[in-house]
Amino acid sequence: MYTNEEIKLFAKQQFDWAVETRRALHKIPEPGFKEFKTKALIAEKLTETGVDFEVDERGWITAFIKGDRPGKITAFRADFDALPLEEPEGCPFRSTHKGYMHACGHDMHTAIMLSTGRLLKNLPRGFEGGCLLMFEPAEETEGGAKPMAESGMMERYHVDRVYGLHVMPRLCVGQIESRPGTLNASTDGIEITVRGTGSHGAYPENGYDAIVCAGQLLTALQAIVSRNVSPLESAVLTIGTIKGGTASNIICDEVKMTGTLRSADNILRSKLKNRIQETCNGLGAAYRCKIEANITEGYSALINTPEHAMRVLEIAGELFGRENALVKDAPSMGAEDFSFFLDRAPGAFFHVGCSSDIEHIGAPLHSRDFNPDERAMEYGIAMEAALVLKIKEATT
Repeated sequence: MYTNEEIKLFAKQQFDWAVETRRALHKIPEPGFKEFKTKALIAEKLTETGVDFEVDERGWITAFIKGDRPGKITAFRADFDALPLEEPEGCPFRSTHKGYMHACGHDMHTAIMLSTGRLLKNLPRGFEGGCLLMFEPAEETEGGAKPMAESGMMERYHVDRVYGLHVMPRLCVGQIESRPGTLNASTDGIEITVRGTGSHGAYPENGYDAIVCAGQLLTALQAIVSRNVSPLESAVLTIGTIKGGTASNIICDEVKMTGTLRSADNILRSKLKNRIQETCNGLGAAYRCKIEANITEGYSALINTPEHAMRVLEIAGELFGRENALVKDAPSMGAEDFSFFLDRAPGAFFHVGCSSDIEHIGAPLHSRDFNPDERAMEYGIAMEAALVLKIKEATT
C-alpha cells in the first residue's frame, strides 16, 4: 500500500517526461483514423518504458502492466486524435501539420496515461492486480471507443473497473471534478427531407410548398423539448442547417434540414426520437408534403457508476484537499464516447483542471487559443496512479 505523499511524489517524478512527451505529440496532430505519426510515437514511448503493447489494425493501441500480486484490473482510456484548426503563431512546440491542432487536450491525455504506465512499471514495491492502457483514435469524429469496446479487449483482460479523464479549462490546476450518474449527454444526428410539389411562384395553388412546410416544422420541432421534457431534465434539439429552393419565383419542391439531438437519459432519448417522427408525419400530412426523418445514433449518454464517481472524488480529496474535489452540478450536453467503455465495466469519467488560476481561466476546448497549463498533467498522473494503487473502494 502506498501513501498519498508517495503517490504524489511518484507523479512529480514523471512530470518532466510527461511534458516532453506531450510537446512531441503536440507537434504532430492528426485527424481521426489517420494518426500514423502519433501511433508511432506512442509505440516508441511504450517501448522506451518497457511496457508490452499491441497495435490493432483498426487504429488503436493497448498496453498491459501486470502487478506482482493478485488484485483488481483497472483500465484507463486516452484519446489521441486532433482537430482541424490552424494553431496561432508563438507556441515553441507549435503544430507542424498545417490545418491541425491539439485543441482539446488529447496530447495531454495521452502523455498522462503514458506517464502512468511508466510510473506503475517502476514502482519500488510493485502493486496488486494490473492496469490496461487503452489508446483511442478518432474520438472527435467517428468515435473509436465503440469498435474498441466491441472488440472484447476489456473482457479479454478481465477489467474490473474503467476510468477516463479530460483536461478542463474552466477548472483550475489542482481541481478534480466528477459526478455520480449522468455526466455527458447522448448525441444523435438528424437529417430531415421535406418533399413538396413545385410550381410557378405566381400560382401557389398549383403546388405544395416545401419551404412553408419546413418553416412550420422548424417551429414545431423547437417545441418538442419545451413541451415534452420536464424542466428538471436535460435535453437539446438543434437544427443547424436548412437548405431549399432554386429561385425567387418558384414554389420550392424540396428542403433539407440537419441537426443534433442531445439528452441525458436513455428513456428520454427514445421518447424524443419518437416525438420527432410523429411531428414530421403530422405536419407532412397537414401540408400535403412527404417528410422523411432519419435519426442516426451517435454516442450514448455517459453515465458514471455512482460508487466509482465517489471513489474518484474521495481519492482527489485525499490527494489534493476536499475543497478541490468538486461535484459537477448538472450533466453536460456535450458528448463523450467513453460511454461505450462504461457499457462493459463499472467506472467513472472525471475532469482535471488545466487553467493557471481563477483569474486566468483559459480559452475553451475546441478553440485555436486553447493553451492548457501543463502542470495539470502531474495531477492527472497522480489520480490515475492512485486509482490503481489505492485498494479500498469508495464509501457511498
